[in-house]
Amino acid sequence: MKRLTYISSFSRPMSNKEIDEIGERSVKNNTRDGLTGVLFCFNNIFYQILEGPEDALNRCYARILKDSRHKDIFCLEVESITTRQYGDWAMKTVRLDESNDSLIKPIRTMLNSLARTHYVLERYSPREVINGLQAGENPLAWTLKNNERTILFSDIFSSTTFAESLPSDQFERILQVYYDVVNRSIVENGGTISKLTGDGLMAYFSRGREGDALNAAIEICRRLDDARSSAKADDPVHYLYAGVGLCTGMVREGNIGSALKYDYTLLGDSVNSAARLESVTRKVDSLIVFDDSLLKGMESAPSALRKLGLYQAKGKAENMYVYSVDYSYTQRKLSIADLKAAIRALKTRSSAA
Repeated sequence: MKRLTYISSFSRPMSNKEIDEIGERSVKNNTRDGLTGVLFCFNNIFYQILEGPEDALNRCYARILKDSRHKDIFCLEVESITTRQYGDWAMKTVRLDESNDSLIKPIRTMLNSLARTHYVLERYSPREVINGLQAGENPLAWTLKNNERTILFSDIFSSTTFAESLPSDQFERILQVYYDVVNRSIVENGGTISKLTGDGLMAYFSRGREGDALNAAIEICRRLDDARSSAKADDPVHYLYAGVGLCTGMVREGNIGSALKYDYTLLGDSVNSAARLESVTRKVDSLIVFDDSLLKGMESAPSALRKLGLYQAKGKAENMYVYSVDYSYTQRKLSIADLKAAIRALKTRSSAA
């Protein structure tokens, strides 16, 4: 048998009658399936413990994950058990909001703390880890696996010059504008943000989503162009450019590290190639650079495809063709030397003021 504990939030406010109906339906279904448990409700939070035959419990939890009344579902614990703790209850529903018992107050505090912890974990943990926890898996037990991914690397141009030339609050604002644009563009196009690197990031897209990855790169450039255009000449955002490199291929995906610290990451030649392709954006006027591997996964070539020529990648014996897309906002308007000079001039004007 199996026991599963999860916490979730109400997707909308629910009346006591609706909560009672959930409990009544749970009693009926759980009696049929041989499941038992308890459901606590407090401050728009569900906290539920389910136990019983593994197959029946898995089917029940799959229904919960699809239930539109739940959101932010987070599996707290999965256990193999031989005896039940809640064998007398097909489903005991407890509304903690209505109880003034002093013993209930610590439970309320605990549930609020769990909800806040889940919110924080969602923003610091890789999406796959959160999905695994929601599905009742133990991510610590995952091993590396082969997957085909499209890797996206992005990096701010002349970030060191920004950091050296600007007060810390202005540099932090540059990072905030950049990450707001890049993160939003990736997530809206179905990508997963793997890690932030301080002045850039790595993200990836599933097999078959090469076009979405390129669209994310194009959106990054378009939105940064909008930000530059709306900023005044003495605003550092006016000089905020970023390069994007894309590559598709097989990777090793999963946990690396030790018992002290794990990181869910992607490893392989495609990851290294995406990073190297991003560095090519410093040598050409295009802000997006990708190779044949991305094009092979797309149903048709982009209408604005631009061939940049042959590139000798570090560690590669053969040259490879690299490409970009030709839009006004995917072109760098300044040379790297001129961009650095413009950023340094911001420091001079600031000192004079």
